[in-house]
Amino acid sequence: MNAPSSLWLREELNGDVREIAFSFQVHNESVPGLLILPRDVDSAEHLPLVLIQHPGMSSKDDYFVRDVAIAWAKRGWACAGIDAPLHGDRDTHDPMSLFRYRERYPEIAACFAREISATIDQLAANFPIDTARLGYVGYSLGSMLGVPAVAADGRFRVAAFCLVGEGGLAGSVSEPDAPVRTMTGVAVRVVAKLSDELISRAATEALYAAFPGEKDIVWLPGGHYEIGPDVIKAAGDWLKAHL
Repeated sequence: MNAPSSLWLREELNGDVREIAFSFQVHNESVPGLLILPRDVDSAEHLPLVLIQHPGMSSKDDYFVRDVAIAWAKRGWACAGIDAPLHGDRDTHDPMSLFRYRERYPEIAACFAREISATIDQLAANFPIDTARLGYVGYSLGSMLGVPAVAADGRFRVAAFCLVGEGGLAGSVSEPDAPVRTMTGVAVRVVAKLSDELISRAATEALYAAFPGEKDIVWLPGGHYEIGPDVIKAAGDWLKAHL
């Protein structure tokens, strides 16, 4: 499918995959993103779409998103990530402000949720994407923002939330109408670290307990900042089993 030039900024062929930088407007703010998909796609084929969301202080261009997206696109998936609010190439780059202004958490979470839904809509309108096969992977901040975003969108089939617990940007799980409790149709894997310095085991287990549908939890050795092949494999295996 052809896309409007105002949306797609750059396209490159990288071996077996196509790498496309994009940007579009949501509520008068630019949302920069990266899409990677197989180089050769049959015109009648529609691909699952996996959204991969970076941790704090990171961006869509870092290993956690771009390199993983390249590897997973070779499985036959379309993979995309956006710069979270205040990160990467956003109009306002100030990731540390999330620590200074915690009262903005509901606003930031709602903004990101709108952007994730808009990203799906934009990509599906211009590329051969099957919106019945949507997956989400987030690491740390990407999971904290991802939990309410996946709940709000309502179209995801599977999600892997890595290094996250209840509270903060992820929201509370104590209320019966908490967003996390609405994910009845999403198969959720929580990937946690045994020595996480930032997210307590109790917070992780509280979030996990609140997911209402198919779910499992994987505990891996190491601390919060050790996002390596073990975390990526745990997330990728879960998606592969459900997409």
